[in-house]
Amino acid sequence: MPSQFRIALCAAAAVPALAAAAPALGQQAGEEAAQGGVGDIVVTAQKRAQNLQDVPISVTAFDDTAIREAGFTNSLSIGDQVPNLEIKTFGGVPNIFIRGVGNNDFNASSIGPISIYRDDVVVASTGSQIFSLFDLERIEVVRGPQGTLFGKNTTGGAIQFFSKLPGDSFEGNARFGYGRFDLFEAEAAASLPLAEGLSLRVAGIVRRRDGEKLNLFTGDRAIDVDEAAARAILRWRPSGDTDIRLSVGGGRDRSDYLENKPVGTINGADLFGYSDPFPNDARLLNFNGESRNHSDNVFANLSIAQSFGNFTFKSLSGYDKSDVDNRVDVDGGPFRINHINFLTEAEQLTQEFQLAYDSGPLNAIAGLYYFQEDVDADSNADLLGELSFADGALPLITRASRKNKAYAIFGQATYSVLPTLRLTLGGRYTIDKVRVAHRADLIPGFFDADIPDGAPVNLVPFARLGDTFKSFSWRVSADVDLTDDIMAYASIDRGFKAGGFNIGLITSIEERTRVDPEYLTSYEIGLKSTLLDRRLRLNLSAFYYDYTDLQVLSVNRQAGSAVPTLGLDNAADATIKGIEVEATAVPADWLDLGLNLGILDAKYKNYLSGAIDPVTGDPRDFSGNRMPGAPKFTLSTFAQATLPVGDFETRWRIEYNYTGKKYYNNAQDELISSGEGYGLLNLRVAFADPGRGWELAAWARNVTGKAYIVDATDTSGFGFVPRYYGERATWGAEFSIRF
Repeated sequence: MPSQFRIALCAAAAVPALAAAAPALGQQAGEEAAQGGVGDIVVTAQKRAQNLQDVPISVTAFDDTAIREAGFTNSLSIGDQVPNLEIKTFGGVPNIFIRGVGNNDFNASSIGPISIYRDDVVVASTGSQIFSLFDLERIEVVRGPQGTLFGKNTTGGAIQFFSKLPGDSFEGNARFGYGRFDLFEAEAAASLPLAEGLSLRVAGIVRRRDGEKLNLFTGDRAIDVDEAAARAILRWRPSGDTDIRLSVGGGRDRSDYLENKPVGTINGADLFGYSDPFPNDARLLNFNGESRNHSDNVFANLSIAQSFGNFTFKSLSGYDKSDVDNRVDVDGGPFRINHINFLTEAEQLTQEFQLAYDSGPLNAIAGLYYFQEDVDADSNADLLGELSFADGALPLITRASRKNKAYAIFGQATYSVLPTLRLTLGGRYTIDKVRVAHRADLIPGFFDADIPDGAPVNLVPFARLGDTFKSFSWRVSADVDLTDDIMAYASIDRGFKAGGFNIGLITSIEERTRVDPEYLTSYEIGLKSTLLDRRLRLNLSAFYYDYTDLQVLSVNRQAGSAVPTLGLDNAADATIKGIEVEATAVPADWLDLGLNLGILDAKYKNYLSGAIDPVTGDPRDFSGNRMPGAPKFTLSTFAQATLPVGDFETRWRIEYNYTGKKYYNNAQDELISSGEGYGLLNLRVAFADPGRGWELAAWARNVTGKAYIVDATDTSGFGFVPRYYGERATWGAEFSIRF
């Protein structure tokens, strides 16, 4: 274990001891301020408002203050702060892993086992799942299968983002920031009362930055950022029993793609003999391809809630549309090998009806759900562009579409058997209809503007395929109050990811496989406690997963073939077990301490791959290998001191996030891994006038300038492995004001 990790772990482990030794003073806002200590966090992980400490599920939650202090910028930036959560992207497709359960597929037509929700409405399309974070009330990361209340494709969990709602009086806030690499950020939000019971909240953000790396081939900065988004929420409450919310918004991204530094695998070079001239300098790139990560997204959600007596009826309607144009120079060098343009259009409609009951010892919810999605995912891949078509170049053009309709009926009930003991039983039945169309051709001249396209050479004939999948997911749990401040729980959950078809970048009809649903049964125990006169919140969980029929995407290289194939099969079973610790302490009225720790053992139980061992010629056996996106250790810690200076307030924050070594493919290849664990040090200091509502802050991230690998891809069949590095050291200042 690296020495820096041991030091950080020892320091974080001291949080409870510090809390115990400190005087009983607190600094939390709201109703808890008078008592001191940690404040309550309200979450809706069970589709109803509850104190986090009363929810028998492993949940990490961030309120608006925590979101601001942590410096989250978009929906994928939260990974460092949550135990056993890992997030990366390739080809513009988010790859999200919770407790080792995730999606390692770069095709836009892929479906992951982690669902993203925006204001209670699922965001299914990968093109819509990356969005700017601004004016949020809270973020919830719900770990473990959520097949009962959240539905299909939540085998690993769900991530929920909740916008701030309009208030009854005029108020708002604004923030302006500037930082390294000419970073400019501006965001604003305001609540506008329109009439009795009717109010509007509008919010928006702009974020631009020059590239934080240098492309030697062009002399330009690389990995520019250019994002903008806006949202409006209209809320009407004609009575205390009625709440109607209409939310509309959208985002625009014109950023560069995260380009890579390649490692040659043919005597240290790629197919054309190129090797990176500065392999040990993560600041310098040397690519000649077009790099873009462009997307447009619009959405509209309508929520109608009506209470009558002990019942509440809710209707949730959602619409989402996204257009994505990603261009990736996969080889990362001056030649054209594996340049890919991903073009994706997606549109979805959702409708959910809920009927909730809450009276006496019984709390229950039942509902109906409908989901419809249309996806067009095209890929133009210039695989060997430096060679003429006759010499073996591969201009692979893929056209794919997916139409998906899903129907579900669900219910869950919690009954208080005793004043201190509650039992929960839930179930969901889902019917999932999938229809796809797909073809793949080699089109000579496609990437040469000076010559007309040649006749297509059909590799994978056009076909329309379809299937219907039916699954039942369920939950059984019990929780008991050991004391007024300690709750213990145990649960068994069954979740699933729907079946489908492999319709991405493939070169043979054998690769266009059909896969069955994958299933995960989770066994979990946990403890939630608020201790030491509310000076310490300590939550613990331990889990064991029985994971079957995994849908695994693997890069296979057959004997005698220079072109790798991409296989998607129900190829493996796995077992996953782990422990999570989350602690927040307020040992004094001026000091906040935090710790999140994840320990994970995620391995394939049996997995005989289609990849061929180059020595024996036999299929490679991946049984016992660690799963992608599953580091053994994750750790995040922070300490924040709030000190008065005259009539003003200062806040000093130090944060350390550690991620253990992780692999990015099924073969557990050292070259296709993070190489080692890495730790990132972040700092923030703020000078504020709480009475007047303004704050001036300075921040720095990755203070030590750590060079760390966030992704790598197995393209060794083309003679190289691209490695993608995380963001360099950045710093800046910002001014914010509330009015």
